[in-house]
Amino acid sequence: MDEKQCASSVLGLANQIKRVFDTMTGRCGTQIRILNFVLVSYPDREIYQKDIEEELNIRSASVSTHLKKMEAQDFIRREKVSYDDRLKKILPTNHTVEMKEQVERHITLLEKRLTAGIEEKELKVFFDVLKKMQENMELMEKGDRYG
Repeated sequence: MDEKQCASSVLGLANQIKRVFDTMTGRCGTQIRILNFVLVSYPDREIYQKDIEEELNIRSASVSTHLKKMEAQDFIRREKVSYDDRLKKILPTNHTVEMKEQVERHITLLEKRLTAGIEEKELKVFFDVLKKMQENMELMEKGDRYG
């Protein structure tokens, strides 16, 4: 299989997962992923936009757009920190905290459906290959086109 087919397959699966997840939750899957990250991290640590970008591998402009929409929909609130006027921590609203179990159920159900019939050994190989592909893409983003 050449790289073109591999990339096409990965992108196709990603789109399919997104469609199913959006339908399951009735919301944008990326927003649900952000909510889940905030809810799992809260209140043990403060979350900032940069944390979301790094954890979910989403570009800054996209995260910013999603956070604005989520704030308008009362899913999150942004609060200034005392030590830096430019920095705002991201907090779930009370409404969102009440949704935590529902969000976790949706994610668990999606994972079960996605991995049904796949043995643990096969998943290990899949994650190993996925990690190598991500590393290859990181090299390309950094300008090393031959790595």
